[in-house]
Amino acid sequence: MKKRRSGFLWFLLVAVIAAGSFGLWFLLSSNAIKNSEEFLSETVHFAFVCKDDNVAYFIRVDTTKRMIYILRFPQYSFNPLTNRSLDVQNPLEVFSFSEAMIESTSNRRYYAVVSKEQISKFSKQVLGQEEDNFENLLKKLSNRNSKTFDYLFFKQWVSALKPETTFTPAGLAKLMYELQRNASRYYYPESITDKPIQIVVDGKTYQRVYLDANSIQSIRDDIKK
Repeated sequence: MKKRRSGFLWFLLVAVIAAGSFGLWFLLSSNAIKNSEEFLSETVHFAFVCKDDNVAYFIRVDTTKRMIYILRFPQYSFNPLTNRSLDVQNPLEVFSFSEAMIESTSNRRYYAVVSKEQISKFSKQVLGQEEDNFENLLKKLSNRNSKTFDYLFFKQWVSALKPETTFTPAGLAKLMYELQRNASRYYYPESITDKPIQIVVDGKTYQRVYLDANSIQSIRDDIKK
């Protein structure tokens, strides 16, 4: 009888120590994300290239205004106000093109180049349901409630965006957290033509989708409010 009681006490002690160790590890892990510079930054920029649809999304998180600004660009977009064209397959160009357009920058930037399959896989992991449309995914993430143990899975969720990504667990946590707590505005800059037109400059042929200058200015003014 004493041996059984002793064995039970040892089992209980091991269980308490294991639970305490897990709790401490979880606390340290979650605090590492919540206290990181990227998570605490007031303004963060994100770029998502949806390579199957040949479009790019630029996202500006501005916690000082409690707003998230989301701009969608088709391939070959051309801004007549800055004389800049966009190759949406290059996420760094998405940042430079968008930041020049809205005349705002950030020292925190994260990007991901993803396929529909990756979007669907990410959605399945995070939401429990498949969604291969990126814009619909953003809207569903906005309506998702944070869960206590999310911090255990951010690293896994980032893996779904690899290999073409600079996201960190803290960067992804920042985007998902702010989507839930801030208002989102979607912008679709109007274009003068529906399809790309070809132009020749110095003997070189370029394709361009000319964006409407008034539409660009309206978006820029709205974001600056």
